[in-house]
Amino acid sequence: MNDLKPATSYTSTSLHEAVKLRLDEPGSFSQTVLPQTIPQFFKDACEKHPDLPALVWETPGSGVDGWTTLTYGEYQERAEQAALMLLSVGVEERSSVGILAFNCPEWFFAEFGTLKAGAVVAGIYPSNSAEAVYHVLATGEASVCLVDDAQQMAKLRAIKERLPRLKAVIQLHGPFEAFVDQEPGFFSWQKLQERTFCSELKEELAARESRIRANECAMLIFTSGTVGLPKAVMLSHDNIVFDTKSAAAGLQDVQIGKESFVSYLPLSHVAAQIFDVFLGLAHAGCVTFADKDALKGTLIKTFRKARPTKMFGVPRVFEKLQERLVAAEAKARPYSRLLLARARAAVAEHQITLMAGKSPSIYGSTKYWLASRIIKPIREMIGLDNCRVFLTGGAPTSDEMKQFFLGLDIPLGECYGMSESGGAITLNVQISNLYSAGQACEGLILKIQEPDCNGQGEILMRGRSIFMGYLGLPEKTEEAIKEDGWLHSGDLGYIDAKGNLVISGRLKELIITAGGENIPPVHIEELIKKELPCVSNVLLIGDHRKYLTVLLSLKTKSDGKTGIPLDSLREETIEWLRDLDMHETRLSELLGIPADLQLPNDTAALAAALEITADPKLLEAIEEGIKRANKHAISNAQKVQKFALIPHEFSLATGELGPTLKIRRNIVHAKYAQVIERLYK
Repeated sequence: MNDLKPATSYTSTSLHEAVKLRLDEPGSFSQTVLPQTIPQFFKDACEKHPDLPALVWETPGSGVDGWTTLTYGEYQERAEQAALMLLSVGVEERSSVGILAFNCPEWFFAEFGTLKAGAVVAGIYPSNSAEAVYHVLATGEASVCLVDDAQQMAKLRAIKERLPRLKAVIQLHGPFEAFVDQEPGFFSWQKLQERTFCSELKEELAARESRIRANECAMLIFTSGTVGLPKAVMLSHDNIVFDTKSAAAGLQDVQIGKESFVSYLPLSHVAAQIFDVFLGLAHAGCVTFADKDALKGTLIKTFRKARPTKMFGVPRVFEKLQERLVAAEAKARPYSRLLLARARAAVAEHQITLMAGKSPSIYGSTKYWLASRIIKPIREMIGLDNCRVFLTGGAPTSDEMKQFFLGLDIPLGECYGMSESGGAITLNVQISNLYSAGQACEGLILKIQEPDCNGQGEILMRGRSIFMGYLGLPEKTEEAIKEDGWLHSGDLGYIDAKGNLVISGRLKELIITAGGENIPPVHIEELIKKELPCVSNVLLIGDHRKYLTVLLSLKTKSDGKTGIPLDSLREETIEWLRDLDMHETRLSELLGIPADLQLPNDTAALAAALEITADPKLLEAIEEGIKRANKHAISNAQKVQKFALIPHEFSLATGELGPTLKIRRNIVHAKYAQVIERLYK
């Protein structure tokens, strides 16, 4: 299994071409991790711990108290069965298998079944339109696609005729339309599971598995680009196994067989693949599946059941947790709130002392011990009392949010990575500060290209987890990975004196003013958020303009089912207004706009934005906050001169956030173009 397929280049843009591996990278770690295929990695983990629990999911009316648990031995059997099911419907070697579903055990079975059958996994965001699904399946040369339910099946029904290579569509969960299991090429997972497979098919599976090599493509991750169609990032077996082992080596206090994870972030994203699927295996951990409404409010229920020991979340997830905790705290009695505020301050102080590498005094330790007793029930309430590692990444995390969670004994460690780096490049586990993303993982190297006088420049990285190439796009691949093996991230940052990576923003997001000043927007946006706790989103404008302006949205509640922003203000906004002697509880009252904008409705949102008539007291307070933020500006060109309020928060449902919850700046610019133009008149 450890021998490699012949290859002539370190990059590839074809599913049929393998790559050379950089086995001679400096450092002992890279040389001790032997190339391994994912099926071999999976087999080793399952056979080493056959009786340990591997996967847990909710099954109302069956299992133990409505939950089903699968051991590693059973997990291996299910993956084998999935591979045979896929072979029986015609999965082709070196083709891809699209998986269009929310996280569920079948996703994992299908993933390992696909890889055992010598095919390539291609996850698809459940929110994708039929055309976006077509792009993934056509680009990835898919021969089979798995879909979650009838709603996703309808997308495939609409596009299947345009995909001549697509032999089969398998629906995982009911209810099923009449054509499933009746018309050729449409199957249900349940009926395929009931099939008995002949010895010839089992022999074919064994033969295919024996042909897999670690330097071949195993997975396609479609970049959630904000402009143009997503590119297919090709990751080899070695990329994924190496990144998993590198990340696992960086995690502290690992208890093999006792780690617990919750799977809720999209599995079509590289972070969820490494964290849920592969680190789970590396630690013989147990993965509990959240339900489809996890990001709309049910995640805490799964946390309480699973009591995870490690957690990864994009900042928006922690923001949602913060909203719930702030709302609950607002209902408490004044004395309880005061006690909690003091306890949080003591816990945060203790954590900052530890980060600075100092030993707390006896008084400090006693104060922390008492304070942590007050904080513990909150962690228990959200199911995170057993969690020892909290990681965040994928988008900038505000200082205010880090401070909030620090006071709950939840230090958020930022990590950095991208689809093209095969997952994590840095892991901030031994947190020594609140501003950086930590140091490079084992076997991976970082450097800054052409640093300016502040040491800032484009972040470059290299190592065995760096991707093979973009499928079918040789020119784009050459732009990203140079011949010397360095991946150009497109991100701006610098490395501090202790070797920690500090991220400043995206090169593409750099604002170049009419005066030629280069300005990374995230830093300025975070400064304003820090001064204005009532503000949810800040979007900096100023490309090719004479001065900088911002669009601001105020914090409101959102619909638990649809995720659509509501008219009701959040507790922290109401409290902030109270300090101004303003007592509105609804955004419509505050801004003089209609209470129901019929969202998602861009026309109504723009009309409301153009009609906003806010109280002068509110406008004055926001202006004062921006002036305070401006005091921290690096230069006069980086000071914000004007602002405009917009009529709702950014959300997935209204289109300003992409599937990985990053702001789609170009979408916001287009939506509020008239509002922006007003700021420059």
